[in-house]
Amino acid sequence: AAHKLMQILASEWFSSRHNHSLALRACIFDVQQTARSLPSKLPFNLASKFAIFPSLFKITFSFALDHRISFRLKFRFAKLRRHSRFVFLLGLLLGLVALTSVTGCALSANRSGLPGSQKITRDQLVIHSNFHLPRQHRLLDELAARRGDITELLEIPGSDEPIHVYLFEDRAQFQTYMLHSHPEFPNRRAFFVKDDTSLRVFAFWGARVGEDLRHEVTHGYLHSVVPNIPLWLDEGIAEYFEVTRGQQGINGAHVHHLSAEFRKGDWQPDLGQLETLTSASQLTQTQYAESWLWVHFLLSGDDESRAIVRETLAELREHGVAEPILPKVRIRIPDYQTQLTLHLENLAR
Repeated sequence: AAHKLMQILASEWFSSRHNHSLALRACIFDVQQTARSLPSKLPFNLASKFAIFPSLFKITFSFALDHRISFRLKFRFAKLRRHSRFVFLLGLLLGLVALTSVTGCALSANRSGLPGSQKITRDQLVIHSNFHLPRQHRLLDELAARRGDITELLEIPGSDEPIHVYLFEDRAQFQTYMLHSHPEFPNRRAFFVKDDTSLRVFAFWGARVGEDLRHEVTHGYLHSVVPNIPLWLDEGIAEYFEVTRGQQGINGAHVHHLSAEFRKGDWQPDLGQLETLTSASQLTQTQYAESWLWVHFLLSGDDESRAIVRETLAELREHGVAEPILPKVRIRIPDYQTQLTLHLENLAR
């Protein structure tokens, strides 16, 4: 945009009369000098932003051939009144450069573009939206209640570390932000992002927002108290809790998918293979479903099977690392392969 404006400005300049040239040169020279003086007064280097546009420096230097001119700025702009189009374009260009200096390059670092017109705090959750969201919306009630469900079933403590949930009004706004801030992410409806200082969820208000938020917020609750959760276990637990309350963690879509794959002979349970996966990009639909099935199988069993999951999470909390789960399963549930497939068959009835 700045380059295009410079082309227009150059055209305006060369079409102007010679008797106004000195005033134009002086005005641009003053702007240049002012820009150079800004770094000592502001926290950003505006002069360096001018370097982004080489054509700007080239033309301003050519205009400022005679910088011995001593006209006052007020008088110079009076000389330019009959060139109002040029002055307007010059102002527009400089405004664009200044705006870019303040905001453009800081979009990702300052999280500009995130929803923020409304903020709702529900216990550990801080929900930011750019549209009106009722403070007592039933989905927010469910998300807040999920915290107790998770801590009770998994026997982990709660945390007061905030989980920031950024809710965009629609898919287009969500995708625009994610493409700019996290271009490396795949094309999905929602994300959980964790770093050393924050836990964040990004989603948009769509037909499946409930499922998306229950899944991603579960990641937030888990990671606020348990470090280094194995990928399959992390996703399996999130898939367990993404269904509405009262469903006992039964994910009908996964039941249907795994049952069909098992009947066709295209899938056999393989927990050992799941435990080798370290990146979410490696997970296929079937592996997401199998991760859920193992979690549901273990948490729906007796005290011995539930203890496998709970002990693993406790080890992670205490030591930051835990032994693989498969050896524990082999010892405590010797016929685990048969039991797992029977469990799936029962769910499919």
